Amino acid sequence: MAIKILDLFAGVSGLSFGFELVRDSSDKPVFELHRAVEIDKYACETLRKRHGTEKVIEGDLTKPEIHEQVIRECKGEVLIVVGGIPCQSFSLLGPRSGYGKQMEQFKQDRRDHLHKEFTKIVSELKPHIVVIENVKGILSKKDPNGNKIIDNIISDLEGSGYNFEIDEGKKYHVLNAADFGVPQKRERVILIGILREWKDIKVPVIEPTHYDLNSKKEKSDKKLLPYVNLYEAIGDLPEVDPKTTKTGIPKNKWKIVNEHNKKVRNGLDNIIFDKSKFEEHISKISESGKQFLNFVRPNGYKYLDHHTARSQQLSDIELFKNMNEGETAGEFINRKPELASELIKYNMDTFKDKYRKQKWDQPSTTIFAHLEKDGNRFIHPKQARTITPREAARIQSFPDDFIVCGPASKKFKQIGNAVPPLMSYNIAQKIYSIMQVS
Repeated sequence: MAIKILDLFAGVSGLSFGFELVRDSSDKPVFELHRAVEIDKYACETLRKRHGTEKVIEGDLTKPEIHEQVIRECKGEVLIVVGGIPCQSFSLLGPRSGYGKQMEQFKQDRRDHLHKEFTKIVSELKPHIVVIENVKGILSKKDPNGNKIIDNIISDLEGSGYNFEIDEGKKYHVLNAADFGVPQKRERVILIGILREWKDIKVPVIEPTHYDLNSKKEKSDKKLLPYVNLYEAIGDLPEVDPKTTKTGIPKNKWKIVNEHNKKVRNGLDNIIFDKSKFEEHISKISESGKQFLNFVRPNGYKYLDHHTARSQQLSDIELFKNMNEGETAGEFINRKPELASELIKYNMDTFKDKYRKQKWDQPSTTIFAHLEKDGNRFIHPKQARTITPREAARIQSFPDDFIVCGPASKKFKQIGNAVPPLMSYNIAQKIYSIMQVS
């Protein structure tokens, strides 16, 4: 029987989904999602589409009735509780950056208390294993008494009988998704707690499977593969173009814009997948890229979903054409100041990387939920547009048959908030290895 998991603050279940991909020696799934708890209605639609209605609890965990439902449906059933505790106020890219530093709400955000709901549920259910994922900002965020929130979480769970020690007093991992074959540089804090009553052992080290070919540090293990780059991850996908918005265009030229947009191929939400182009692409790439694409297209899925370009302002399309690969807005301003003053409409005082063109030969920079608003930090390396929802999903290592519900903006938000399944798969494999030891 599969080991049952409760996924709290589940989003689209990227964390537990990685666990579900682990197989035993007979190729049977080791882990199974028992319940996913999530407040966002679009994420819940996505979860129901994938897992059915029974496994999804939609609601606010701070409400007693939701808490009681979780306990009632999971007590005596789940052996693992995982969760990406909401982290926007911990994030160095959210209210803690730029003008956000002056925002009063940063000092005390209700989301800072959601970890208490997590620890409460764990103390009642007493699973064998607890896994928490969060942004690096949690390492410095403090409560009103000046105590670090991460120390509070560890202390509360240690009080419930869990051991977090990895070695020499270290109690958490900082993992980079790129080190596990995800085509994205994304550092996250991972806490793993083991119930002492079940096994009084240290937490295992999560060893990388990949390394940065461009790093000055020497490769320590010949078994490691080089990072998966963006070309390998999305280079097989068909070209799509952005439609032009009417922003900044005089009304007397709107008809021309409408006629232009009718001819633009900006993609469809569901098309037949071009197998021949995929096979040609896979023949050109490294072993790292091949293994990644086998992960994201493992089962001959016939379709390509969500590969649609968002519409862009004409000035942005021109900017994207003129930027070099890897270039940020700040670098473009220095290189082409006159053109930049024509094309860039934003105040660049705070964010010099408000625009960023990604590089084909490197992993992407960190995907995040702000993609819901715009994709300006994720400009395609070769096409004058920002990335599509499917490209974002690939960069997050979601398989192509993972369907995300809701309008395009909400697809981006769900994908950006998720834990990369390939990273959680590597964590899950290590946890499975300790669960097998008697």
